[in-house]
Amino acid sequence: MEKLFGTSGIRKKSDELTNDYAYDLGRAIGTYSKDKTIAVGRDTRKSGPRLEYALTSGILSVGKDVVLLGIVPTPVVGIAAMEHGTGVMITASHNPPEYNGFKLLGPKGSYSAKQEEDLEKLFYSKKFLKEKPYGKLTEEAYVDKYIDLVLKKAGKVKRKVKVFIDCAGGAGSVVTPKLLERMGCEVITVNTNIDGEFPHDLEPRAENLVSVCKMVKESGAEVGIVHDGDADRSAAINKKGKLIDWDSFLSVLAYGKKKVVTTVDASMRIEDVCKKVIRTAVGDVAVANAIVRENADFGGEPSGSYIFPEVHLFPDGPLTAAYVAKMLAEGVFYERLKEIKEYPTERLKIPCKEVDKKKAMEKLKKKLKGQKNVDYTDGIRITKPEGWILIRPSGTEPYMRITAEGRDKNALEKIVDEGKAWLEEAMN
Repeated sequence: MEKLFGTSGIRKKSDELTNDYAYDLGRAIGTYSKDKTIAVGRDTRKSGPRLEYALTSGILSVGKDVVLLGIVPTPVVGIAAMEHGTGVMITASHNPPEYNGFKLLGPKGSYSAKQEEDLEKLFYSKKFLKEKPYGKLTEEAYVDKYIDLVLKKAGKVKRKVKVFIDCAGGAGSVVTPKLLERMGCEVITVNTNIDGEFPHDLEPRAENLVSVCKMVKESGAEVGIVHDGDADRSAAINKKGKLIDWDSFLSVLAYGKKKVVTTVDASMRIEDVCKKVIRTAVGDVAVANAIVRENADFGGEPSGSYIFPEVHLFPDGPLTAAYVAKMLAEGVFYERLKEIKEYPTERLKIPCKEVDKKKAMEKLKKKLKGQKNVDYTDGIRITKPEGWILIRPSGTEPYMRITAEGRDKNALEKIVDEGKAWLEEAMN
């Protein structure tokens, strides 16, 4: 039986997500949810309307009502879930255009692993409700509700900050420019089309943003913000047109906070700027759960996914942009960035078939038995005086991931070489 959920919902090539698949998923969600109404939103992918229709039909068929939100970022679906109890976002986030998927949201964040497991069992058992009459379908505009909430929490900027926004042809197009304008910023926007044509790779990495970085520099903006497909992520480009290092951006947002949650793959530099750092498994679900459990002030990952619990418990790109604008207006963004020490880091992806991942990790655990300072929270993380290394299977792609950081380049090289040798041996 194929596992439905990865680290961030369901993701597949859209042709694998048949109408029957989406319909049955809708029936499973409608049966599993205790809520009368389920909110459904989608990003701009061309397969979105088809999947929205099939999923919604499934939910309605078991007697539940559906509120259609249309094209919205994932955090807007989260706000609707806070009101209605359950939300479904049709998206593959930063995956390429030929992919799509589903994220399940509750009032306090994305579905937990236990909720996903229960839903998966129900999906395969096909023991769905058979209620009549069908549920009711309504449409509701949530963008202004979302913006009002953010403005209530974040407020307006103290001076007119010039911000460059690249919405990447994704769902952020309908929110971020409007939000920042209402905050009092001067906003320059690119790629705000919502026709499913993406101008560049949706994962906001440096190699995908060469032309955007140039545009930010030429625009005279104080900062550039780039979203992925569903705008739950944000990358930042500095005024000189250089992508700000992921871990440094995470550390700026976490700066000075008392208790912060981050993942096992995040840099040790975050410990330099926060009072207490709690590490958890990779994925916004794990981060959100740990924020609640630990009563933390902030949570985030070095992938551009940031959660601000004073507003809500969903990773939020537009909200991140709002807080960056606030920091710029207060004159602290670049000052804090200068304080953050960068350690040399390397991230590698080693091709590995889905079926081979579990065996490779088991062999690796046996090999490393007896090593000191080993953490099995998510994959295998080994901490040494000169740095650390994390080896874990990707939850969304056919790869094994190696992340390592050293106090200096020599230490990093030694750690990475050792880790690659371990993994290659385990995979053979």
